[in-house]
Amino acid sequence: MTKTFISRFLISLFVFVFTSTLAFANELKFVSISPALTEIMYAIGAENQLYGVSTSCNYPSRVKQKEVIGDAYFINKEKILKLRPNYILAVSKSQESSALAKIGIKTVYFDMNSVESIYKTIKQLGEMTGKQQNAELLVKKLSSDILKTKPAKQKRILFLAQVNPAVTIGKKSFLSDVIKKSGQISVTDDINQYYPPVADEYLLKTKPDVIVVIYKTDETKLRKLFPNAKIRYMTPIEADYVNRPGARVNQSVKFFADL
Repeated sequence: MTKTFISRFLISLFVFVFTSTLAFANELKFVSISPALTEIMYAIGAENQLYGVSTSCNYPSRVKQKEVIGDAYFINKEKILKLRPNYILAVSKSQESSALAKIGIKTVYFDMNSVESIYKTIKQLGEMTGKQQNAELLVKKLSSDILKTKPAKQKRILFLAQVNPAVTIGKKSFLSDVIKKSGQISVTDDINQYYPPVADEYLLKTKPDVIVVIYKTDETKLRKLFPNAKIRYMTPIEADYVNRPGARVNQSVKFFADL
C-alpha cells in the first residue's frame, strides 16, 4: 500500500514539474531582429511567443501582424521595453550588439555559419519555447530533403553578393556549406572569410560554370570576365530563402543543385 502510494506520488510530482516547465516555456516572450530566426519560430509553431520582429522579417506573410521594433541598425528601445520580452533573438554579435546591450533585456545570439549550426539553432529555439518535438521534426525534414538533393551535373559556382566592386562568399559563410551540400563546388572556398571583397584578377582564376548574382545588374563586367559562364539572377523570393540561414535551408540547397 505504501509503495503504491509513493509511486503514485512520484508520478504525480513528475507530471506536475513537467507540465509546469512547459507552461513556463509557453509564457516566455521573444523579440527577433533576425528574419532567419523569425522564420524558425514560425516553423516550429512558436509564433504566439514572438511579440516583436525587425523590418526585414517578411516571411511567412502573417508575420506582418507582429509589432515592428526596428532593424539591426536602429532598434526602437521604447517599443521593445513596452513589449517586455524575456529574450531578444539575434544572429551573431555584430553592429546591433551595443544598442541591444543598452536595453537591459537578455539577448541570445546564434551563430549559423553551416547547415549543422542551423539544425542546432532550431533545436535550441525548440528548447527555449517548449517546442522540442516540432523542432526535432523540422530538423529531420530539412536533413532528409538535403540528403536527397543532388545536381544533374556538378558545376563550379561563383556567388556574388555584389558585382562592382565584387563581393563574394568565403569559406566561413553558411552559403559555402549550402553549395557543398547541394553537390556543387564553391569556387571561392579558398578564402577563409565570410563575405570578402575580391579583385577582378582573383575572379578570373575561379573559372566558374555558373555565376549567381543576388540582384539584376549591368552584365558588361561579368561578360568581359566570363564570356562563357551562365549568369543566374535571383528573384526577390529566392534572395530571401537562399540568403537566410533558417527554416528554408532545404530550398536554398535545392536552388544551387538545380543550377
